[in-house]
Amino acid sequence: MHVFSRAKARWREAGRRLASLAVVAVTAAALAVAGPAAPALAQGMSLIRDAEIETTIRGWAAPLLRAAGVSPDSVTIRMVRDDSLNAFVTLGNKMYIHTGLLKRSDNASQVIGVMAHEIGHIAGGHAVRLKDEVETAQMLSMIAAALGMAAAVGSGRGDVGTAVMMGGSQAALKNLFSFSRTQESAADQAALKYLNATGQSAQGLLEFFEILGDQELLLTSQQDPYVRTHPLTRERIATIRNAVENSAYPQRTETAADQIAHARMVAKLFAFLETPGRTFQRYPQSSTEIPARYAHAVAYYRQGKLAQALPIIDGLVAEYPHDPYFHELRGQMLLENGRVADSLDSYRRAVELRPDAPLIRIALAHAMIETQDDSLLAAAQEHLNEALKTERADGMAWRLLGISYGRQDNLTMASYAMAESALLQGDPSQALFHASRAEQGLKTGEPTWLRVQDVKQRAQNLMDEKKRRGG
Repeated sequence: MHVFSRAKARWREAGRRLASLAVVAVTAAALAVAGPAAPALAQGMSLIRDAEIETTIRGWAAPLLRAAGVSPDSVTIRMVRDDSLNAFVTLGNKMYIHTGLLKRSDNASQVIGVMAHEIGHIAGGHAVRLKDEVETAQMLSMIAAALGMAAAVGSGRGDVGTAVMMGGSQAALKNLFSFSRTQESAADQAALKYLNATGQSAQGLLEFFEILGDQELLLTSQQDPYVRTHPLTRERIATIRNAVENSAYPQRTETAADQIAHARMVAKLFAFLETPGRTFQRYPQSSTEIPARYAHAVAYYRQGKLAQALPIIDGLVAEYPHDPYFHELRGQMLLENGRVADSLDSYRRAVELRPDAPLIRIALAHAMIETQDDSLLAAAQEHLNEALKTERADGMAWRLLGISYGRQDNLTMASYAMAESALLQGDPSQALFHASRAEQGLKTGEPTWLRVQDVKQRAQNLMDEKKRRGG
């Protein structure tokens, strides 16, 4: 301890570092244990989009959201490409579901139950409240660090200061764990309420929790993220089980349509995300069920065997001519195998059947642009602009729009579209460059000019934020 008295400056610096580490530790713990804000997010996540699967899960979520008093249009649901079991919500009413959870679910009720729980977090404002709790925990940790440094200076003993700091951090962590357990219980109760209000059983939620309950015996590193981010206790499971047994809907209440939609979703995800070999193992080629044939078509397509894939999807289209997603997959197969012109009819038919599916419109526009036929550019722009009414964060749609306008020598609109695309790609300098070019060709006050001003402001804000962070 005599080192401290001879080098107080170094102790103060060490104290500052410990304070910083304490804050980081509390923040990391909060993200690890609290359901609503779980895995630190957005950066590094690989999202996948699919019109059919998104329509399915949004259809399941809509009645639950309405029961919770939340507008379905105000909630964004996305799939994270990750094989683990997890789902979480973040600020801005965003719900993320791991593909692993969807693939490994046994029935629609399990997915619906998980979504009901996550909607409980949304309706309870838990993501916002968690942010406040994390900030409080950070403050407690900093106070503890300051007290620890004072104790070390006053006593001349570094171990006393460390003990005070660690005690403060542990108190902050204890508060966060308690807050998280409270939130999870509240989300459970909300889920039960929403499921009952929509005439659905909580049996699926119970089944999912029982699956996770088995993981509590595993090492933390081997557990699925849902167990770590949604603290699970025997009391919680017992509460759900009791609610199911005493509910007016004790048994699973899936419709035949839900069962088919779930089976198709799992088959499609499996075929696109697993190796073709594993797909054929899970869905034997002797099977004539719709999900199996769907998976076979995708598996052959991913192997580059269009000659085997096309007859299967053609057979499905012939049997179910009003299914937009079979037409969509056929268009995708043809487009990505260089048969661009041939893909147009399939995509057009898919859009006719699902005009409210922006992702299919974007795919059709992509095919139109790829034909190099300039007579199709206006139609492509119509589809893209319609899709962007609800998919403004789709960078590919903006990029395609920019390309189409560029081919028409409409450099003003091309620059505006590329500015939006650059902003979504996290390149504010390019966004500012393109926005400034677009601005030169626009009249002050017109709608596009106003949107360009918004892009410039957001780009400047991003650049300022990067400077503040030293990036």
